[in-house]
Amino acid sequence: MNKYLLILGQSSALARQELAAVLSSSNGQIELTGTNFAVISANQTPQELINILGGTIKVGQYIQTIKNLSDLNTSLWYDILKNNLKPTSKNCFGFSLYNDSNNNYQNIKKVAFQLKKILREKKYKSRLVTGQEAVLSSVIVAKNKLLDHELLIIKNHEEYLLGITRTVQDFVSYGFRDMARPYRDNRSGMLPPKVARMLVNLAGYDTNKSLLDPFCGSGTILQEAMLLGYKKIYGSDISSQAVEETKQNLDWLSKNFALKADLKIKVIDVKNIDQNFETNSIDLIVSEPFMGDARFISQQRSSHNLLTIQKDLQNLYQTAFEKFQKILSPAGQIIFIFPVFNIAGQDIYTLDKKNISRLGFDYQLKEDIIYSREDQKVKRQITVWKFK
Repeated sequence: MNKYLLILGQSSALARQELAAVLSSSNGQIELTGTNFAVISANQTPQELINILGGTIKVGQYIQTIKNLSDLNTSLWYDILKNNLKPTSKNCFGFSLYNDSNNNYQNIKKVAFQLKKILREKKYKSRLVTGQEAVLSSVIVAKNKLLDHELLIIKNHEEYLLGITRTVQDFVSYGFRDMARPYRDNRSGMLPPKVARMLVNLAGYDTNKSLLDPFCGSGTILQEAMLLGYKKIYGSDISSQAVEETKQNLDWLSKNFALKADLKIKVIDVKNIDQNFETNSIDLIVSEPFMGDARFISQQRSSHNLLTIQKDLQNLYQTAFEKFQKILSPAGQIIFIFPVFNIAGQDIYTLDKKNISRLGFDYQLKEDIIYSREDQKVKRQITVWKFK
């Protein structure tokens, strides 16, 4: 097994859950985790991991742990880099320091300049790449050809973890399939492709499963499932316009990424979904449902109207789970988003765990996951369910 040092994205709680689920499907394991990193053992290559995971932005080879930053001298740094240095071309190198002070960042930068001098003495053309901050972004790493040349330094309590970056998240592809596809769903909050991918991965990584999104919107979840390699993909929505947009988006995706899958996208009210799918025929349901009128919710200044919306949505979700109970396979899972409204600093939740549990579903997460951006009026509470 390979030992890797992973840098997690902004929604680290979700990224950790995704990572645990994916590794459990391939006998890998998390050895150590922090707020923005994880040390793992895995059978996959770095590129295979980054191609699956939506919440991981860098995959590095774990090198070692040191007690003090003074142990990071030019000799150690050179030993880490030497196998990837090229005598006939310019060698760009850099580093990222996580979870530590600016003073320590400046001290490491001094060591980096000393290393640059040593590389020149050894007849290597070199350039030290630095940024405005202590952490180099994936964009900087990719554009400056720092793969195998960026040293990852992560402070963890009183120790420092060292790794060397092997690959970074494909930000170009994520941006392309988000912005260049024919339709983006501006009505329902625009679920980011990275988050959609993480949702699919919360069930583990088994692309032989049949997957359904019963509130498919513009098809973002289905798109990411298709890119992950799922072959039996079903989508539905009460809106005929949403279904048409999903079909066109998936057709665009198939052509641009050379993908094939058994796709069935239909106009179906979730209240009737059990009449359109056979009993126990769906292995995985992944969905961000209708979460209320985003514009109306954002204009509210009191909780009175939102309590009415909360009740209506809870009834809708209760009905949906009653129908899911009939079409889900015995070992099936549900990954479902429940909106959380934030008004005047107060959170109004739509998840009613007791009522969903009464239907025979068991809540799988040990810690609640809330995904949101700053000043967002509607947050996403991400849940995972199985039959009891």
